[in-house]
Amino acid sequence: MKAEDVLQLEKELSFETFDNEDVYNIAGNIVKRIKDEKIKNIRMRVILNNELVYQYLMNGKKGEYWLNRKQNTIEKYGHSGYYMFLENEENGTYKEIEEDENYVLCGGAFPIIVKGKMIGCFIVSGLAHEEDHQLIVDALKEYKERIEK
Repeated sequence: MKAEDVLQLEKELSFETFDNEDVYNIAGNIVKRIKDEKIKNIRMRVILNNELVYQYLMNGKKGEYWLNRKQNTIEKYGHSGYYMFLENEENGTYKEIEEDENYVLCGGAFPIIVKGKMIGCFIVSGLAHEEDHQLIVDALKEYKERIEK
């Protein structure tokens, strides 16, 4: 996957409206998938309109270090953590934050975009960073397909 592919996903997985009920439904689907497929437990946080609307540390998960770093990164730059990782690998675009412990260049934070504006983000930590990213993307795709029927 290339950085431009992830940028395209950000556009495709945007919404006309999005609220706390949407967060609850998507987050619940992510947790259900983790349990059903017996995937390693995760930490998850969802921010909407600058408010924490969902956070869940599954059994055995402690701490918020990676959630905080991923949240700081997406809120500062407005793009998926996986996009930033790939863009940095391809072009060195984000070299200035590679050693900054407040940020992290990896997948697992994805923007919630409504009418072209980022209003929040989904953050997952606990798997390989590409898998954190894919877990969110899959859940957003599935939800969007369901509500557009």
